Amino acid sequence: MDKNTVLVVDDQHLINVMLKEVLSDSGFDTHIASNHLEAVEIAKSERPDIAILDVNLPDMDGFELLLILREINPDIKAIFISGYFDAEYAQRAFAEGVIRYFIKPFDIFELVTFLVEFSSLD
Repeated sequence: MDKNTVLVVDDQHLINVMLKEVLSDSGFDTHIASNHLEAVEIAKSERPDIAILDVNLPDMDGFELLLILREINPDIKAIFISGYFDAEYAQRAFAEGVIRYFIKPFDIFELVTFLVEFSSLD
């Protein structure tokens, strides 16, 4: 597997730290951000292949952030993570090209396995 770059954006520090550690250990070049401003700066400098986005950030939602990230890298793939499940929101996410939707608390190893398998398809 080529070393894919992943951007994790969540306002919960523990989630960011856990995902960074596990994804880095799994061979991903992983960057974390706690808000959209940090995420945009990282996206500009690192050009991530995949973004793992919290649906509800304090400063904007995942859809708005994904639009900005796609302006920087139109080929970026997105995974949404959320503390609640809303069927309409999930349907919209998939319609807009989100590749997976995880509900917190999620199995971190399921997410990593998905990413490893997804990345091997490239």
